Amino acid sequence: MNNSSSKIAKATIFGTLWAYASTYSSKLMVLVSTTILARLLAQEDFGIVGYALVIMGYLDIINGLGIGPALIYYPRDDERTNMAFWLGLAVGITLFAMAWFLAPLAGEYFNDARAVPVTRVLALSFPLSALSLVHEFLLRKELAFKRKAVADFVRAMGKGIISIVLALLGFGVWSLVIGQLMGVVFSVLAYWKVMPWYPSCHLNFSHTRSLLTYGLNIVSVRALSVVSLNTDFLLVGRYLGAALLGTYSLAFRIPEMIIGQFADIIGQVLFPAYSKMGYDSETYQKGVVMTIRYVSLVTVPVGLGLALVARPFVLTLFTEKWENAIPVLVAISLAMVLDTLTYNFGDVYKALGRPNILTKLAIVRVIILLPALWWAVTGPGTLIAVSKVVVGVSVIEMVTSFLVGRWILHISLPMILRALRPTAIGSSGMTLIVLGVLALCADTTPAIQLVLAVLAGGTAYLSIMWFFENKVIVTAVTTLRKGIAQRS
Repeated sequence: MNNSSSKIAKATIFGTLWAYASTYSSKLMVLVSTTILARLLAQEDFGIVGYALVIMGYLDIINGLGIGPALIYYPRDDERTNMAFWLGLAVGITLFAMAWFLAPLAGEYFNDARAVPVTRVLALSFPLSALSLVHEFLLRKELAFKRKAVADFVRAMGKGIISIVLALLGFGVWSLVIGQLMGVVFSVLAYWKVMPWYPSCHLNFSHTRSLLTYGLNIVSVRALSVVSLNTDFLLVGRYLGAALLGTYSLAFRIPEMIIGQFADIIGQVLFPAYSKMGYDSETYQKGVVMTIRYVSLVTVPVGLGLALVARPFVLTLFTEKWENAIPVLVAISLAMVLDTLTYNFGDVYKALGRPNILTKLAIVRVIILLPALWWAVTGPGTLIAVSKVVVGVSVIEMVTSFLVGRWILHISLPMILRALRPTAIGSSGMTLIVLGVLALCADTTPAIQLVLAVLAGGTAYLSIMWFFENKVIVTAVTTLRKGIAQRS
């Protein structure tokens, strides 16, 4: 590994360590609160909030106008940073106004008037979150994930506690709404505390063009990404109703928290790390292959394991009330695993100043996804059909991303297969062990099945990896230790 690749490895692993702690300490709180709320509230309560989140997801396309990534891409400049803050706040206020006036249309589209007030109130999160947009991305730029961890945890803690208390008091769907907003408020206060940067009233509009030129490329990618990631929720809510939308949302949330967020963490670290380096195709190539290897070591066994224990997991945590979420959880877990294998390619393209590649890839996904989802909700009309479509599209997207990566970064198929070899060996053995355990304890309670399967699967995976691929683990630990020592 050359010096540049070594720097990326150390920055990535050390930054990922704190980003991982940040996200998963927060997500653990979210998982606990979601488990409690799923027992206290009805599927429809989650579905009504889902209506609002779908609408806000589409408005979120232009949220921030890509200003945050632009701050990472360009060198630090106080006047540019100040301009970014006021631009972001203006966009947040505009989005709140748009959501207020669009809310009645959401009620008509979903055939549910309850979507109107919920959408309007939740839209307050746009201007509120804009107050800490600059602070968050300055921390990312500096790879200061240790401080970012504080703000993320405060948000999750505040949101969870307030939502649970209000649910116990009988607030129903509003416990989710108010908890969401208060979580944003707490995170803003925490970001201002851990990142002591304050805006001024002096505006230098000369920086607007540079911010928006780069940022709007990111917005175009985000637009297509939001369409592809939210269309299933949009169509499920429209044609299958609030209860099934609530079920789909809950089933989607679990693998997104456990698997999808891990890939997002890697992206938060890799983009700034790559952006600090000049163009070096060999460095990027090695960095991408390295990332695929280490990301897959986590996401593949976790995602596959979650799919294997989906039934006892849902029945133990959420009760039989949510049994129809089981097949959805299986499918989404597998789809998330496929998505994470090529997730970091985009960070290289952004670091190279070529986010237009992501735009083209997103267009391909949307062209395939939209008609397939339309068939799923208007034909079979089941959540299982929707889930199968999501998995199928993820397979196509993964293959397409690898082909583009081969063209841009000259990454060959043998390189990818070598990177995935350790994971394939460990995950195969783990799968056999988990299936055997579940078969042997089929007559026990779901809780016992879950505990035994997780313990056996985790032990099997780590043992197999150590026996057959111990060099990979030793290399990862060594790189981590060097990164910590260098940072200290």
